[in-house]
Amino acid sequence: MKELKLLMTEEKNTYLQAKFDYYRKFNVWVVLCACISSVGYFVSDCQLFGRFAWETLFPRTFILIPMIFYIIANRATNNYRVLALITQVIMHMIMWCTICSIYYLPDKTHASEGFIIMHLLYMASAFASPLLLVTISHWLILFDILVSNLFNHYANLDIMLSLGIPCLIGITLVNCALSNVFYDNYTIRKKLEASLVIDPLTTTYNRNILNKIVREGKFIFDRSGNISVLMIDIDFFKNVNDKFGHSNGDIVLKSIANTIQSCVRGNDYVLRWGGEEFVVLMPACSKSEAVGVAERIRTKIAGTDNTICPVTVSVGVAGYNGIDYQASIRHADKALYVAKQTGRNKVVSYSKGATTDVLCANGLNYSN
Repeated sequence: MKELKLLMTEEKNTYLQAKFDYYRKFNVWVVLCACISSVGYFVSDCQLFGRFAWETLFPRTFILIPMIFYIIANRATNNYRVLALITQVIMHMIMWCTICSIYYLPDKTHASEGFIIMHLLYMASAFASPLLLVTISHWLILFDILVSNLFNHYANLDIMLSLGIPCLIGITLVNCALSNVFYDNYTIRKKLEASLVIDPLTTTYNRNILNKIVREGKFIFDRSGNISVLMIDIDFFKNVNDKFGHSNGDIVLKSIANTIQSCVRGNDYVLRWGGEEFVVLMPACSKSEAVGVAERIRTKIAGTDNTICPVTVSVGVAGYNGIDYQASIRHADKALYVAKQTGRNKVVSYSKGATTDVLCANGLNYSN
């Protein structure tokens, strides 16, 4: 069972929240229709009594109170744990409102039809809820029936069970099938979403990732604002393509991307900025630490056998001012330009002084 296997992974909460979000509106309609339909059965109560059924008016209409509570909760939160649990609780409350109404009915032989309808309501409520939760909740219908039989004394209890148990089994299998369908939909959607932000050649991020990590011109993945930016460019990469061909140039690009990723932390963002340029965004990293990482990247790439030809890189390093992410990228690009103009295969750090911009490359100062 695909969903149950996924529940054993760290991705389970993301998956279950996505499932709930997808079926959320449907779930709201299921709860509202189930509650209103439950109240509507008061009409059949009156038919059985042959008069206005005062006895069942309260148990039939009581379900409107939890329905209102559900509406308030649905507006207050989007948490699948809370709303899925409330949904299942309301399903059981509808069951017990029905059971309490049956207690007063002069003819209880139609109770089995009502319980079959409850099975269908539980199947509808399974769309948005975790499969394990709704399966346990659904099978508790048997417990509800057996407990209520202690005071309702159903004449056809054996028929209720012989009809209900196959129905339970069948609906459980249907719920498993529905969960598999959504799981397939979820994995396809995840792949599509990933393809929008992942560079297919190097498997690093592309520029589209900025739509997820930038709000109002600011990085949002590190509230401290202590972020460093590396801009990396392959030296003389055009010569590689011209001499060895673009397919071999792609091999070099992939090798360099793998080397960069091996030198940074798991929470750093490596982007293919375009062509032979890469950008690394490093949260919770001072500029001096970033210079050390940049130097490690530069050294490792120079010593890596990419199976095509030796290559080197130039790196520009800049800090993030906490206000404008584009400024930090421009500063890193400015430092990279100095690195390339002063010999390549080096790391240049950008810093802004009180009156002048200073670029430091391998211990030397460069003033604009």
